[in-house]
Amino acid sequence: MEPLRILNVANVREDPNAGAAGAEFQTIRALRALGHYVDAVWSDQIDRRISHGNLHYLLELPRRYEEVVVAKLRKHPYDVVHVNQPHGFRAAQAVHEHWPAVAFIHRSHGFEPRVEELRRKWERVYGGENRAAWRRGATSVLESLLRRHSSAICRLADGHLLCSSEDAGYMKMRYGVADEKIVVVTHAAPDSYNVAPPLPFTDERRSHVLYVGQFTFIKAPMIVAEAMSRVAAAREDARFTWVAAGADHEAIRALASPGLRLRLNLLDWMPQDALRAVYDSAGIFLFPSFFEGTGKASIEALSRGLCVVATAVGGMRDMIENGVSGVLVEPGSSIAVATSVLSLMNDAAGVRRMSEAAAARAREYTWQRTASRTADFYRARIQAKQVR
Repeated sequence: MEPLRILNVANVREDPNAGAAGAEFQTIRALRALGHYVDAVWSDQIDRRISHGNLHYLLELPRRYEEVVVAKLRKHPYDVVHVNQPHGFRAAQAVHEHWPAVAFIHRSHGFEPRVEELRRKWERVYGGENRAAWRRGATSVLESLLRRHSSAICRLADGHLLCSSEDAGYMKMRYGVADEKIVVVTHAAPDSYNVAPPLPFTDERRSHVLYVGQFTFIKAPMIVAEAMSRVAAAREDARFTWVAAGADHEAIRALASPGLRLRLNLLDWMPQDALRAVYDSAGIFLFPSFFEGTGKASIEALSRGLCVVATAVGGMRDMIENGVSGVLVEPGSSIAVATSVLSLMNDAAGVRRMSEAAAARAREYTWQRTASRTADFYRARIQAKQVR
């Protein structure tokens, strides 16, 4: 088959160590390794003048996406235009109007309306919203306007690349998108994580609990802290490591119990190769988010043979077989997370079996597989446009 000519536009920095940006970076690199031509446009190549996030998304980014895509298509022939986020709907309109043979693909790392719904739900439980009433009102208006972007992209895109079956089901049910226009492509751990075999699962690792993630409400840091605090109170031998931006370390300490603070090792962000050593030192990984697309850190942890205790949301439901390759709990319960961790700590033989199953499961997913499935979907959507 002829290699594809792909224009990939993503409003993120070119950074292999980040979440969504890392997924875009690795997919592009793997597509190129398969022989496809990929022209990548990152956020530093997209003009931005509005600093406010939601206002930028509402008033500026759709036009900027359109300008970038149109300028590129006027200079070079492409088979596929791949844009991340629903704000590419204006670019989709331009492609349909002027380049009808080109397939327009929308990439979502976590479908925005679903994220918004779950955030509101859990803020009512945990009181995550403490801004002034007028600010909450302004945000609500902006979010209602931004939902139109999601409706528009569902209507205009030729295809949607999603990273969880949960997002796919939501898009079909809420927006009526046809099955053939959706593909779920799970991300992978870095190649270096899969190539190097996991280290032996020692008793020392079994008592070491790790969390890696951004300090944002949707990631449920309060659940992480509460669960760790419960485990610290129950097990004197338990150790804890939390990897997050250094600027958030004081807020993390404020969530921790006094007993946890004494044993909590806080680490700043670091490159993937350095982070691998942190994974290899731990045995149990917490991932209790209220919402996830795939969850980069969870895949990395699985690949290094950690026993992952995660909420049954997003890609975790696709990646983990409960009780075999990890543990799934309902979101919002620090008790369920802590109980699962303590059960694992008390089951030396069970955690070794789970560690082996986790690593084997993660190795089923590679960036080459991601790129191959992505290219197959591109071809299917190009063919569908040719038939029409």
